[in-house]
Amino acid sequence: MGKNEIALGELVKKARKDKKLSARKLAELCEVSHTEINNIEKGIRMRPAVLTLKGFEKYLGLDYAELCRLVGYSEDTIKYGDENIIVSYEKYDKILQDYRREIEHAAFIVESKRRLGQEIKESFDVVCKYIDSLDNVPEEIKKEIKWIYKDLENLDFKYESLMQER
Repeated sequence: MGKNEIALGELVKKARKDKKLSARKLAELCEVSHTEINNIEKGIRMRPAVLTLKGFEKYLGLDYAELCRLVGYSEDTIKYGDENIIVSYEKYDKILQDYRREIEHAAFIVESKRRLGQEIKESFDVVCKYIDSLDNVPEEIKKEIKWIYKDLENLDFKYESLMQER
């Protein structure tokens, strides 16, 4: 264990306790295992991931750049982390909300099409009964009608399974 790793561990542990966070809670916030937090605090983990250090900045109030320098990351890495890594997950939450809205919209469209398919099938039932009541309908037309009816039934099953997957 080097001096830097112990210093980082002590710094993290003190900040975590000052914030009244358990190692498990900090791990959850930073999206790492509680073992990772314990290893960092004990100085076993030599160089935590940049994302983890960004988490310490966000949730413990520690300076990200100082933490990076402490464990030996280059200035380029520090700059990259400052510019490109978002720990608050607000960006990801927004993307997730957008996807959920898209899924809801797609579900609405699927349900609308399912209902339309059901209405068409109901209307087609009337046509089928009428054609069945006629005497001189060529077999070719009757066959085609049965295929259409079968397709409408399959559509209904497909829409139903899509809605269940949701």
